[in-house]
Amino acid sequence: MSPETDSVVFERTGRMRVWRRVDVPLAAVRDVVNQPGEILKRNEKSCTKRVGAFVIKSSEGPIIVQLIKHTAQRARYRRGWRAALFLADHGIPAARPVAHVEWGSAGLIWRHATITEYIGGCRDVEHYYDELVRRGGAPDVLNEYLKRIADAVNALTATGAIHTDLAGKNILTPDGEKFFFIDLDGIVLGEDLDESRRFQLHVQLYDSFIDRCGDDDLAPFVRAMLPGNDTPFDVWFARVKAAQAVRRSRTVAAWKREGKL
Repeated sequence: MSPETDSVVFERTGRMRVWRRVDVPLAAVRDVVNQPGEILKRNEKSCTKRVGAFVIKSSEGPIIVQLIKHTAQRARYRRGWRAALFLADHGIPAARPVAHVEWGSAGLIWRHATITEYIGGCRDVEHYYDELVRRGGAPDVLNEYLKRIADAVNALTATGAIHTDLAGKNILTPDGEKFFFIDLDGIVLGEDLDESRRFQLHVQLYDSFIDRCGDDDLAPFVRAMLPGNDTPFDVWFARVKAAQAVRRSRTVAAWKREGKL
């Protein structure tokens, strides 16, 4: 990762390597990574928490495992930071980058954290759809909402960014008009959005909304994100539905194993 750009400063301080926005003081970065904050999401691999106006996503797990993974796959763990900078440069609404921190020594890395600005006043697009329904939104209002989500996704992919986990939970909206992308470490840059990846994107988004609306609504939604594809739409959409059914069955099975059902 390039140490510095016009908008990013790179510094070493103790065992920390810090890439930060030029307008963000190093002291502010130190303060954020040292605060307990409010945990938003946690699993065996990472912890996402809110600290005031910031969100920090940091790695978790046994130190030896972290050391091996971070050192061998350092580019992967910098992906969210690079994606945040890229989307900001291309005018795509997303979690705004603040800083990226790595802890290490002698070429070894054992922990990382990516800091972005907190996006307030939003809910994910799935729950915003539910809100529209509660307000008595007519079918044309709901379909126009889905069309705006499709337009936002198309704007994202037009930049060359591929979000590999683009479920509805990773798209936020304050008003049903503007959309923000989050969970940016799922974004891959510099690779083609081939048919396989576009298909996976459609499966994820179809799965996000199928419990809320039917195929009469979702077919136009998927079609709006399928420019220039040679496959007949009816064939494509049938494949999306079949893949979603498999995805859902695997998810339900995993939830049962974990005692969530």
